[in-house]
Amino acid sequence: MTPATIIREAQAEGVRLLLSSTGTIKATGDSVAVNRWLAVIREHKAEIIDVLKVGAGDMATASRWWLIHYSERDPVEVACCPEATHADILERHPDAVAAAPFTPTIRQPSASLTASEETAVRAWLALIEETDPVIIGEVIGQCQRDAEARDYFTGRAAVELPKPDPFPDDRRQCSQCLNRRGRACSIGKPERGALVVANRGYWPAPDILQRCAGYLPNVTDNDQQPRRERWPGLI
Repeated sequence: MTPATIIREAQAEGVRLLLSSTGTIKATGDSVAVNRWLAVIREHKAEIIDVLKVGAGDMATASRWWLIHYSERDPVEVACCPEATHADILERHPDAVAAAPFTPTIRQPSASLTASEETAVRAWLALIEETDPVIIGEVIGQCQRDAEARDYFTGRAAVELPKPDPFPDDRRQCSQCLNRRGRACSIGKPERGALVVANRGYWPAPDILQRCAGYLPNVTDNDQQPRRERWPGLI
């Protein structure tokens, strides 16, 4: 029986094998199950310690990147946000036999991080309630210089962020339009989405949603320039 098999099968019976602070094996779990495994653990003690030492290092050290080892398949690289400790990784991947922090090979992006990509990454961080400006800055910095990190974070954003409504309701109440004077419309009666300059004295119903090509929002643009200053000929 290989050390990895011993660790995996013991874990299946509720026995967790870990390295103690002195470098020996610490078996935790139900005492009856632990006693059943003691003889096998002692027989393969040195080999088991070698497996447990793979990447264990300082158990409290947090890392963003981990290489996870399994008994019956190839190791898997995982990225974490925020950073995870060795104990965190083993808890998230209970079938793993060992885990090691590592520094990934950085692949430079072929293009700069776009404004829309940065907005999506920031929105995803807000979604997972990450508000630390230092961590947010580190993530954006990674996305700017590391193609793998950018693919990871933009991929998470694409999958997990709420999707916009593909058929938004663009109807508005006439009371929201700058073309209204008192209760009368200074442009014309809305009709099938077209700007109709006839019937300038149209009196719109206050609470009915309508579409009108002459709609002029009673707000400012992103440049903070009031709409009434940009289209003076319409009012």
